[in-house]
Amino acid sequence: MRLSNFFTHRSTTWKLSNCFKLVLSIYLFFTPFTAISAADLIDIYKAALNSDSIYQAAFSTRLAQREAIPQSVAALLPNISAQANISNNYQNITQPPSTDQPNGISNFQSQGYNISIRQPLINVNDWMAVKQARNTGKQADLTLAAAAQDLIFRVASAYFNVLSAQDTLKLTRAEKAADSKQLNQAQKRVQVGLDALTSVYEAKAAYDKSLAKEISAENTLRNNQEALRQLTGQNYSSIKSFAKNIPLQSPQPNNIEAWINAASQNNLKLMAARYGVEVSREKIKMQASGHLPSLSLIGNYGKTDAFNNAPNTFNKNGGTLGLELDVPLFSGGAVSSKTRQAQYDFQTATANLDNTYRMLITNTKQKYNDVLADISKIKAEQQAIKSAQLSLDSNEESYKAGTRTIVDILIAQQNLYDAKRTAASDQYNYLLDTVLLKQAAGSLKPNDLMQINQLLIQN
Repeated sequence: MRLSNFFTHRSTTWKLSNCFKLVLSIYLFFTPFTAISAADLIDIYKAALNSDSIYQAAFSTRLAQREAIPQSVAALLPNISAQANISNNYQNITQPPSTDQPNGISNFQSQGYNISIRQPLINVNDWMAVKQARNTGKQADLTLAAAAQDLIFRVASAYFNVLSAQDTLKLTRAEKAADSKQLNQAQKRVQVGLDALTSVYEAKAAYDKSLAKEISAENTLRNNQEALRQLTGQNYSSIKSFAKNIPLQSPQPNNIEAWINAASQNNLKLMAARYGVEVSREKIKMQASGHLPSLSLIGNYGKTDAFNNAPNTFNKNGGTLGLELDVPLFSGGAVSSKTRQAQYDFQTATANLDNTYRMLITNTKQKYNDVLADISKIKAEQQAIKSAQLSLDSNEESYKAGTRTIVDILIAQQNLYDAKRTAASDQYNYLLDTVLLKQAAGSLKPNDLMQINQLLIQN
C-alpha cells in the first residue's frame, strides 16, 4: 500500500462550498458504527463524530452564528403590526347654555382595530449589518471545517497512542522475559561454579527494572485507552494494528515552498482569521453610520365603531401614509465611542491574523522537516535494531566462552529493546506528522484516514 496520494496536496484554493462539503462528507460518507471489538481507524472516527463534545459544540456554534444573517435581513423588510380593542365608555356631557344640545350621561361600548406598517427605505446601518453578518457566516463555515480537520487529527492521535502503548507493553514484556531467562541462567551457572554470585545480582536488578517498565507501560496503555473512550464514548476490547513496517513516503511535492504556499492559501484557520478581519472592518462602517439619517415609509389605517346610543362623533375610520426622516443629532457621544471601539477591535483582529499567519508558516516548515526527519530516523533505527541484535548475539557467544560478563549481555539486551521501542514509536510520529502537515496545508480530509486504515489488519 503506497501513501503517495496521502502526502500529495492540491494547490487549488479552498472555496467556502468546499469547506462545508468537508463537514457534510463526514455525515454522508460513513455508515452507522456498530462494532465495538476489533475496531479500526474509521470505526473510531465514526464514533467520534457522534460523541466528541468539542466537534459537536463547533457544529452548534456554526448554526448559531449563521442565524445572524436572517436577523440582519429582517431589519430591511417591512414591519407590520395590528392592534384590536374593545371597551366600555362613560361620558358626562355638559353643554354651554347658549346651545340647544341636551346635557346628560351616556354609557356605550366601542370596538376597533388599527394596522400599521413601516418599511425602511434608507438605513446604512442595517445594510452594513447584513454584510457583516454574511462575513460572520462565512467565518463560521470555515471554523467548523477547521474543527472537522482537527477531529481527524485527534482521532488519529488517540488511535496511534493506543497502538504505541500496546507495542511498548509487548516489547517490555518480551524484555522482561529475556531478563528472566538471563536470571535463570545466571543462577544455574552460580550453582555449578561457572559464575560469581554478582552475576545473579546484576541479572536480578535488570529483571526488576524491566518489571517496573512493564507496570509503567500497562498504566500508559490504560490511560491512552481512556483517552480514546473519552473521544468516542465507547470502550474497545481491541483495535486493529499495522501488520509490519509501514511504507515511508516523502511529502509530495517534495518542496517546502509549495507546502508553504498551499498553507497560506488554503489553511482553514487562516482563512477564518481573514474573515474575522473583514467582520471587524464592516463593524467600523456600521458603527460610524450611526451619524447618518434614515428614511422609512410608514402607513397606518384604523377604524372604531361605537354602540348603544354612542355619540355620532365617536365612529371613525381612516389612515395615513407618509415618509419619516430620522436625523440623529446627538447621542451623548455613544456613536463616536462605538466607532473607536470597533477600530480597536479591527486592530486586534489584524494582529491576530498576522500572528496566525506567522505561526502557520513556522508550523508548516516544522512539520515538513519533521516528516523528512521521521523517515530518516526510522531507517536509521531499523539498522540500529539489526546492529543491536548482532551485538547481543556476539556478547552471548563471548559470555559462553568466558570473555564477557552477564552485564555485557544485559546492556546489549536493553539496547536492543530500546531500539525496537523507539522505532515503533517513531512510525506513529511519522503518520501523525504527515496528518499535521496536510492539516496545515488545508487539504486534510476523511479520505486520508481511509488510506491509513487500509494498512491496518485484524489482531
